[in-house]
Amino acid sequence: MNNIEVDARQVVSMFADLTSRQQRQVYRSALRKGAGILAIETKRQLRQALGRAASSRNWWNGRTLAAGVKSNADRNGEEAKVHIMGDFRLKFFEMGTRVRRTTGSNTASVRGRNPIRRQRVSANRGNINAAHFFRTAKANKEREIFDNMDNLISQSIQRIANRNRR
Repeated sequence: MNNIEVDARQVVSMFADLTSRQQRQVYRSALRKGAGILAIETKRQLRQALGRAASSRNWWNGRTLAAGVKSNADRNGEEAKVHIMGDFRLKFFEMGTRVRRTTGSNTASVRGRNPIRRQRVSANRGNINAAHFFRTAKANKEREIFDNMDNLISQSIQRIANRNRR
């Protein structure tokens, strides 16, 4: 890449020369890059907490747990979101679960008659300890994202302005 020095006045004038649609593109791409930083850190923290289980594919649709970390920026370039609800299982690893047990009752239907009810010992399904991978990723990268936002916006302005010169 070329090392070109650009000062703040040039960036402001380049931004003023852009159309309103291109200005929204600038903000949206900067927000998308900032959200991408947090999404990458979240996936890294998830792999650190769960190990190989985070990148192993599930049996019903072949997607990994790490693929459940989603990020998007809205059309107007006002906000970006990173969330872990792309895969419902991530919520359990983030927040943890209490000890889970089955109810212990079982019914078996007999053709045409009243069902037979059997009382059985309830099974222990265990609990999941909270890993808080998303919370730690947010704490680690939040300051860095906000500090780099001006830099990300100026890079986006330069990229879109250079695209228009052609």
